[in-house]
Formats: sequence, structure tokens, C-alpha cells
Amino acid sequence: MATLARFVRRLIPRRSLRPAGRVLPPWWVELLLVGALYAVYEASRGLQRGWNATADRNGRSIQRWEDAVHLAPEQPLNQALHHLPVLAVMAAYFYATLHYIVTPAVLVWLYRAHPTHYRSARTCLAATTLTALIGYWRFPATPPRLISHGGIHDIVADVEQWGWWSGRTSAPGGLGGLVNEYAAMPSLHVGWALWSGWLLFRHARRRTWRGCGLAYPVLTTLVVVATGNHYLADALVGALLIALFGALDSLIRPTGRRASGPADRPASTTRAARGNAEPTSTEHSHPHPTLPPR
Repeated sequence: MATLARFVRRLIPRRSLRPAGRVLPPWWVELLLVGALYAVYEASRGLQRGWNATADRNGRSIQRWEDAVHLAPEQPLNQALHHLPVLAVMAAYFYATLHYIVTPAVLVWLYRAHPTHYRSARTCLAATTLTALIGYWRFPATPPRLISHGGIHDIVADVEQWGWWSGRTSAPGGLGGLVNEYAAMPSLHVGWALWSGWLLFRHARRRTWRGCGLAYPVLTTLVVVATGNHYLADALVGALLIALFGALDSLIRPTGRRASGPADRPASTTRAARGNAEPTSTEHSHPHPTLPPR
């Protein structure tokens, strides 16, 4: 138990210094923020009763707009995935799991390894999520898979026997009632994926992780459209929200060019560097006296 407690304390530090004497918020404050966003989501889900007709109308309006601008790849992608069962199962797992794993993992990684970039990244993510939740309340939209006579297969439901999710949603069996079926516009799957991918590409040191950062939002967009869970327009708006709030944060809180300092490195690396530097500094500051010859 003592070993586990030490591991948790190292994983979630109480305070991490930033330039100009600023500090990261305590981890429990960040958990409260997550809880507040989830409460807003629950409130929007509770208001969805009687939205069926409005959501269907909004979903069909998105479909008509895509047809008008000749930007409607949902049906060909969905039909192709429907005829490839192995890829369909992989896409269903991708859709049902990765955004719950990758997004918090990148957030914790920033908190630990790149604290100088944490606040702006977290603010962008929270603002995008809150805006999307308001959008689900004001503009409920039926996803393509639930539009009657739309010609779109519900891929996740089709491969339900190979997964742990329920028939109509990506939530585990018995928890489908916790999901807002009309939370389609914008796509938070794509918004969160672009947020995670951009941060990996920008701050990861290994080329492999930077490549994953580039591929992740592209694959997420293909998956959510091909499985029938989102229109391409939903994905574009989700990505646009991330770009918009990221740009606003850069304008409000410009960082300028600066050299990499101790605050942007893990605490263990900083302490090790100081420990290696101190003996050298002492040696030069207090040289041994030279005895005169006899």
C-alpha cells in the first residue's frame, strides 16, 4: 500500500511551477472541472425527451446541406465498411474506446511532462466541450445511423456480438440510457482527436508519436463517418471548434519565444540535472590552494 501511495503521489504532483511564479492547478480542481462538464452533459441528456421530431429534422437538414455542396461521403464509406466485417469490428472498438483513453492520457502527459502548455490546452479542451454540450441542447441532431430510410447501417450495432457495448450506443450493455443519442453536431470524437493529435505532434519527442498525432484525427474522422455515427459536417464543426478556441487562447495569452526551462521538464529530470551540476560549480567556485615549493 505504501508503494502504491508513493506511485500515485508521483503521478499527480501537488504543485508544478511555471514561469513567472505561476503554478499548475491542483489535480482535484481538474477533477471538479471534469465533473462539472459531465453534469452539464447529464442536464442536456435529461432535456432530450420529445426531441425526436426536432432531431430528425435537424439531421435531415445536415444531410441536405451536404448533398447540396456535394460533400456527402457517408453512404459509400458506410457500405464499404459494412461488407468488411473484420474492419467493422476494429472500427467499432476504435469508436467505443479510444476517445475515453487517449484524451485523458494526453491531458495527464501534459500535466506531468509539459506543464507550461497545460493550462492553455486544458482551457481549449474544456471550452470546446462546453460549447458542444450547449450545441447538443440547442441543436439536437439524429445521427445518420438512426435516420429512417437513410440507407446507413449502424455498424457498431451490427457487430455488437463482438464487443461489450449495447445495441444502439457505444456504452456498455445496460448503460445505453446514459448516452445522448442526439449528440451528433458537432462531433466531440473528432474535436478531441484533433486536440490530442495536435499536442502529440507538437510536443512529443519521438517521431513515432508525432506520426500517431497526425494519423489519429484522420482515422477518427473516417471511423465516425463510416460507422454512421456522424455526418462529415459534424466532424468539420468539431475540428473547427478546437481550432477556434486554440487560436483565441493564443491571442489572449501569447507565450512568445522562450528557451526550454526547468518548468517544462519533468521534476525528476530537473533534480538530476541540478545534482550533476552542483559539484562542478563548487569545484570552480572554491579551487584548492596551491602550496609554495619548499
